[in-house]
Amino acid sequence: MNGNKQERIMFMKYRIRTLDIKTREKGLKEFKKIGATPQGQQIMTGKILPLALKIRGVDSKAANILKQEMLSRGGDVVTSRDSLLGAEAKTDVIILGTKKIIKNLAGKIKMQPFGLKVLSVELNAFIERLENIKKRSFLKISNRKFNLVNEVPIMGILNVTPDSFYDGGFYFKKDKAFRRIEEIVSEGAHIVDIGGISTRPGSEPVTLDEEIGRTIPIVEHVVKNYDILVSIDTYRSEVAERAIDAGAHIVNDISAMTFDREMVNVVSKSKVSVIIMHMKGTPKDMQLNPEYKDVIEEIYDFLGDRINLAIESGIKEDKIIIDPGIGFGKKLEHNLEILHNLSEFGILGYPVLVGASRKSFIGKILDLPVEERLEGSIAAAVCSVVNGASILRVHDVKETIRAVKIVKSIRNIRNV
Repeated sequence: MNGNKQERIMFMKYRIRTLDIKTREKGLKEFKKIGATPQGQQIMTGKILPLALKIRGVDSKAANILKQEMLSRGGDVVTSRDSLLGAEAKTDVIILGTKKIIKNLAGKIKMQPFGLKVLSVELNAFIERLENIKKRSFLKISNRKFNLVNEVPIMGILNVTPDSFYDGGFYFKKDKAFRRIEEIVSEGAHIVDIGGISTRPGSEPVTLDEEIGRTIPIVEHVVKNYDILVSIDTYRSEVAERAIDAGAHIVNDISAMTFDREMVNVVSKSKVSVIIMHMKGTPKDMQLNPEYKDVIEEIYDFLGDRINLAIESGIKEDKIIIDPGIGFGKKLEHNLEILHNLSEFGILGYPVLVGASRKSFIGKILDLPVEERLEGSIAAAVCSVVNGASILRVHDVKETIRAVKIVKSIRNIRNV
């Protein structure tokens, strides 16, 4: 009883509360409120926002050096017990520390053996990339420039197919497709994504001529009649090339340019934007019990490798958008883990697109058919934006735009 009374008195005297400081901007705002100097604000934000960097395949001797160096600087390194005992040659490590401490570590190990010289260079490059990502607030597609601080570009889906998982057959006839385009534009979409081949689980591809016949007239109609960005949803280079010639601004390739090796050359020479997506398997077999040792790590590595190939092939960095591929070779738990850890893909340094709209994982959670998954889709879209999505690919344009506007208004209050 007395203890509770003392606690109440102390609380009334000092008014202690926790601060939910998860971003640099929030830290600066709180420090400014109490009158900290501008220089002090900058120093302190570096101290309260530590990094956790996972590094794979480190020499065990190097891991022990890293741990000692970080401990001496007020940080730490997590590694395996066997590596500390010298029982394994290589190990994964997690470095814990502020950006300043890690940069200091990189300077210290640059002349050390066991691969630490290379690690020093790569740590500095990684930290520099993190700093550049924080400064990057705009996305340019063709002649459009989006301020990603204030808006999330919305990509409206138009499948001119008879068998897509949600809208298959709805817009297969051209007159219905044209009316749907008018709706997508009037509801405020920034991009229309036109697909002529179903990629739902278990689907079979159609012929090249059939895909061209379904999509190119639609692309031509949109370019002629509307001021909206056009994306062609295809993994075939000839379809992409024909669409680009008709005025398309983006190639959305679910295979990350792996199904058709000529795709990378088509994108490179045309200078359009490209969406590089992760998929395990093919649409026909991707949902036949997909397994991952670490789903985030595998997708991260895949996207990183495809980004490198794209750049080496002449595709400019500012033309690349990445997509972790919700529903493409993933079980329910994989999709949830991806959305929960979405910000990790942003560390690659490119805008992240999320396409979760009305997909089966929502149906499994809610036990609802595809036509009743609007609320679940909106929830997934909101979580995606909160966790770092730059673009959303959706069926329900109007509703998503309204939800995202609320998200952005709440998030941006930190800058007031």
